[in-house]
Amino acid sequence: MKKQLLAMAVIAAATGTAQAEQFWADNSVSLLYGEDYTMTPNNGEKNAVTNMTLEHVSGHSWGSLFFFVDRLVGEGDYSETYGEFSPTFTLKKFEEGSFVKAINAAFTYEFGSSTTSKFFLPEGGAYSQDNYLYGIGADLNIPGMNYFSTTYYYSQRNNTFTNGDNDHQLTFVYGWSSGNLNIDGFLDWSTGTDQHDSELNFTPQLTYNVGPALGVSNKVKVGVEYSYWNNKFGAKGMEDKDRDQNAISLLLKVHL
Repeated sequence: MKKQLLAMAVIAAATGTAQAEQFWADNSVSLLYGEDYTMTPNNGEKNAVTNMTLEHVSGHSWGSLFFFVDRLVGEGDYSETYGEFSPTFTLKKFEEGSFVKAINAAFTYEFGSSTTSKFFLPEGGAYSQDNYLYGIGADLNIPGMNYFSTTYYYSQRNNTFTNGDNDHQLTFVYGWSSGNLNIDGFLDWSTGTDQHDSELNFTPQLTYNVGPALGVSNKVKVGVEYSYWNNKFGAKGMEDKDRDQNAISLLLKVHL
């Protein structure tokens, strides 16, 4: 069922792209470095992590598409790959100026793996995840914001950390800019189950476009990313200080 839902989303996106118009698209490469990443459930050990992100986002007459892949490398032998493929399909658009701009059907496929599982599974074995999220969301017209959306997901989880216990998730995505100054990011909150606790991940980025100063037409952003992750991975049986993440990373982002 999970794979069928994902296949339907991919086919719908491909069909819509073939029959409809792409309004805009943006591709970027980011490099981040931070030193306070919480390695849960490895007793809350803090490690330095370097992360490279490849990202695509585009708007279409049928909806939108967001896709990214992270490659994380840390101290010792820690390395991890994580990504998300997330199309939305517009169900209804409202009049210009309305508080609700559009209602969307939303799908997300989360995938990841780490061969250095001592940070995730003390008993050993490779860590992997293939999670399937589907739900409904809305694009909202918030004064001063470039964009703001909220989405409810039902999450079907298939991973080696929470034993595949399904849950519910609320996601908020936002962006604001003034000249070359930008603030954007997301907030995820998911419910707890018998296998894992609820968790909250709030990750904003504050960047400044130095492209004009460098004499290039492409956006070249420098800044910081802040990651607050309460109950990282929903880990049970640990003190809060060992499963909460407060990490600030230096950020370089180049739009292609």
